[in-house]
Amino acid sequence: QRRGHLIVAAVGNDGPNAPPLYPAAYDGVVAVTGVDTRRRVLPEAGRGPHVAFAAGGQADGGLRGTSFAAPVVSARLARQYRTLGIEAASRAVDALAREALDIGEPGRDPVYGHGLVEAASLQARAGSR
Repeated sequence: QRRGHLIVAAVGNDGPNAPPLYPAAYDGVVAVTGVDTRRRVLPEAGRGPHVAFAAGGQADGGLRGTSFAAPVVSARLARQYRTLGIEAASRAVDALAREALDIGEPGRDPVYGHGLVEAASLQARAGSR
């Protein structure tokens, strides 16, 4: 982090009453939760003030978990993050927070963080190049 690297981690699947899990709960880590196809937080997903973003947490074949959501956020941040440096990392997270769809309580909340980051919008942007 001191070198300007972004670290993204899944919040874990121990349930809403579990203590925060690491590395997601470390300061400066972008913690990601998962939602189902109806944009509802996965019942097994961790919760807490460290949650930064939500993304699709359900894969084909019925597999699901917050680990499926973290790569979506990682990919979106990679598109935002062009240069090294702590300021660039912070700007990338702030930009993604502005793009996220607020699906929980207004503003950042302990269930969805800043909101939903959708893979579809990433694919649409990649196709428009």
